[in-house]
Amino acid sequence: MERHISLVGRDLKPASGVKSVKTVKVSFPPVSLQEDLRVVCPAFLDQSQPYIRLCRCRVAWYPIRTYRKGYAPMLYWGKTFKGGGWRHLCRHCVDVAAALAVILDVDPLLAKRVKNASPIPFEETRNLLLFLAVVHDLGKFSRSFQGSAGPELANLSGLKPLSDDRHHTLIGLDFWEIHGLSDMLGFGHEEALRPLVNAALCHHGFPGDPEESVRKNRRRFEGAEDDVKSFVRSAAAFFQPPTSIGSLRDESFRRLSWIAAGLFILADWIGSNENWFGPDTTWASIEACWQDALKTASQAVEGCRLAPPPAGAWTSFNELFDYLPQGAQPSPLQQAVMDLESQHGPEMLIFEDLTGGGKTEAALLAVHRAMRSGNAAGVFMGLPTMATANAMYGRLANSYRALFADPEASLILAHGARGLNQEYLDSFEPLEKPPGTTLRDDGGAVCAAWFADNRKKALLAPCGAGTIDQALLGVLSTRHQALRLLGLSRSVLVVDEVHAYDEYTGRLLRSLLTFQAALGGSAVLLSATLPLALRRSLVEAWWRGRHLAGAETEEPVCRETAFPLLTRGADGGVVESILSASRTLDVAVELTGDDSSMFEALAVASKAGACACWIRNTVADAVDARRRLVAEWGVPEENVLLFHARYTGRDRLNIEGEVLARFGKGSVKNDRAGNILIATQVVEQSLDLDFDLLLSDLAPMELMIQRAGRCHRHDRGISRPIGYRSPRLLVLSPEPVAEAAAGWYADLFPVGQWVYPRPALLWRTARLLAEKGALRLPAEARELVEGAYGNGGPDAPCVFDDVELKAQGEGDAERAMGEYASLRFEAGYDTDGGLWRQDVDALTRLGEPSRQVRLIRMEEGVLKLWAAENSPDMSRRACMRSEVRVSLSKFKEPLIPPGMEDSLETFMLSMPDKGRWCHCLVLTENESGLWSGKGKDGKGREVEVAYGCEGLEILHL
Repeated sequence: MERHISLVGRDLKPASGVKSVKTVKVSFPPVSLQEDLRVVCPAFLDQSQPYIRLCRCRVAWYPIRTYRKGYAPMLYWGKTFKGGGWRHLCRHCVDVAAALAVILDVDPLLAKRVKNASPIPFEETRNLLLFLAVVHDLGKFSRSFQGSAGPELANLSGLKPLSDDRHHTLIGLDFWEIHGLSDMLGFGHEEALRPLVNAALCHHGFPGDPEESVRKNRRRFEGAEDDVKSFVRSAAAFFQPPTSIGSLRDESFRRLSWIAAGLFILADWIGSNENWFGPDTTWASIEACWQDALKTASQAVEGCRLAPPPAGAWTSFNELFDYLPQGAQPSPLQQAVMDLESQHGPEMLIFEDLTGGGKTEAALLAVHRAMRSGNAAGVFMGLPTMATANAMYGRLANSYRALFADPEASLILAHGARGLNQEYLDSFEPLEKPPGTTLRDDGGAVCAAWFADNRKKALLAPCGAGTIDQALLGVLSTRHQALRLLGLSRSVLVVDEVHAYDEYTGRLLRSLLTFQAALGGSAVLLSATLPLALRRSLVEAWWRGRHLAGAETEEPVCRETAFPLLTRGADGGVVESILSASRTLDVAVELTGDDSSMFEALAVASKAGACACWIRNTVADAVDARRRLVAEWGVPEENVLLFHARYTGRDRLNIEGEVLARFGKGSVKNDRAGNILIATQVVEQSLDLDFDLLLSDLAPMELMIQRAGRCHRHDRGISRPIGYRSPRLLVLSPEPVAEAAAGWYADLFPVGQWVYPRPALLWRTARLLAEKGALRLPAEARELVEGAYGNGGPDAPCVFDDVELKAQGEGDAERAMGEYASLRFEAGYDTDGGLWRQDVDALTRLGEPSRQVRLIRMEEGVLKLWAAENSPDMSRRACMRSEVRVSLSKFKEPLIPPGMEDSLETFMLSMPDKGRWCHCLVLTENESGLWSGKGKDGKGREVEVAYGCEGLEILHL
């Protein structure tokens, strides 16, 4: 189609007059206006700095607007590419809307979540979301953004560049609010729509507040306002979002906004992927490019493997768990899960059973049940530590495929040091591969590369294991937290060792359960020992989420004290089912206040060919115990393993592998005989270890039960040495006398008192263990746990009252901090929902501030990363494998050896991260083979840092 427009050329000098007037015939939309002008009016374009004004057209009226030379209307850049070229902004906006449309089409569960969260019919909701997706980048029409890509692209739009430090997402929100687009489009209820508008326009990870300055906003879009409004109107005309929402309440879309925020982020990431959406500078209309955008988006979503794989069609217990011995029968807990009625909506299950009772397999049965019923599309297993997450990943790698009908369903590992796990790195599947081919033929796990390149995407994978922190970040004001919530909402969240968290992290976990329930997801919580009060708080958090979702459900009541126990929470209420014991454990317990008894027991066990473990409460105590056991008690050094958290990534993984080889489920007599493990809490959770004899420092009762579960965990019969065929637990503890002194625990554990600061709880634990003389599990498990926390147990000495009150006060403060840090679901995706700041440090756990220390060896005048496989190895993986985390109070800054400043700086510049996010510490080897360097602690005092087979140690000089 051709239209006639009048062109008026003027010199930019104020005193100059009209130079020429031409009527030009150009195509419309005028995508090649510059070429047309060169043909019909070359002299006009040769003037210095002319500009063009579009005036009244012979066919229609067009807004008066100023343009630079060479401008074509609606010519704005949206994406640039490393290899060169750019993509039109309007086309990018359509790409994102197309990606969202495809995601909702291929993922029926996400579509169901959207439908259930919206107050209007699904088709109307879909149209509204697609419209908001296509206008998500309004801020990129601004002068500041268009001028940010250099002079080549700054001339496209004809807009005068503007320096502005406000992010384009917030600029877009400003434009929407100040120009009243809700009213312009006839939505009729701006307040109700605000959370969704915030979710769309602030799609870079956090909501924002609109700026009130009308003048500043108009300056940002000077010369572009009409184009923006025209684009918005055309998007509304194409997608036809519902405008009859005036009768809705202010809070109507708040629940949907959390899901929508995740969807907009996901669609934007898909639509920005240059593997599919590359350079394209053309633009005609939404109608003209919509079908092509849908086709490309379908290829992108398929390439990223975002469509959830269907549930596997296994028919028997052994078919799902083919790694179990042939003919293995389900435990009572597992059978109870299999006997549950079909799932009809969101559920929370709590499994309480002994360590080794098959809770993980029971959780996977519950996951498959939820998938079969259409209430879930996968699972994320949240573990307390990276070590336990690695162990769970290893277990899932051999079995997770049975959950899915697709043999190439992705299994992901999600924690900060996953780059150290070679099994995980070997599982990556490229974005593109020949059709009909598989990446691996060894039966190992696979993971689509798109999921693996960012931990924020990890929870979108159909199956995953990681630290619970990755899920908790979803309820903190962190960038892209909504993407984590989106992934969790379509999965079953499984939390292992749910009793193992402090008050702060526990409060975050309860907030996460509320979000999960409100968004329609399911959860399974696992524990060997769960106090009744904690179980009630978890169930109440879940119920609150269902209440916020508008579900009609009775307020939960938890009162059952039997053990083992299955608690099921659904919209119909809470059902507590008493289970038969799958495993009984009668562990003889002996308390001693003399540590020489502990060393003697270990030495005797080693000589007898037994294997034993002493779980100590601090790293310092563990290191000291190993030294003394070897030096003073004559146990061969090669028979004593030390395992704690203060090793570099490489060394810790190697030690963990050795621990599992010597004491794991698959270990045999020759692996175990005479070996001793001195460890900290890293072995008490989720690692499948089995010892003939167990020793432990005194800790709270639930941890003592957890640790006792590592004694005779597997049935080994007569293969255990004579004298060690019955489980026994030796506990280093002060005598729990009624007239205990105030320093009762601190005198024996001067460092450990800061790990477990509640002496009354510890005293009641010790008193119950002394009175019982055994841990009879599961028969007395509930009595022991509740008694230790003061519910029917012995009264602790009054001398502990002040310390106990202080500890309780600190616990209350931690809960309050967790409450303050958690986002509020009922506020929706808005700045009212929490403290949204880019620079807020999102803490999932409280503790002493710490930082990674990257160890660098000086060998023959050459610097080398500690874990480098060869001298030039400066890969990101080698950097991570060379790091150990240290508290800032103990080590705040390294000291560079004299004369090494320049060489160290050059060495750091060759690192992928330039050493910016860690301390780089140079170590030199001394005569004894120990590596050491120097630094300063938190008080500025000089310290020596030593590293060797016992890990990292800091000594004051």
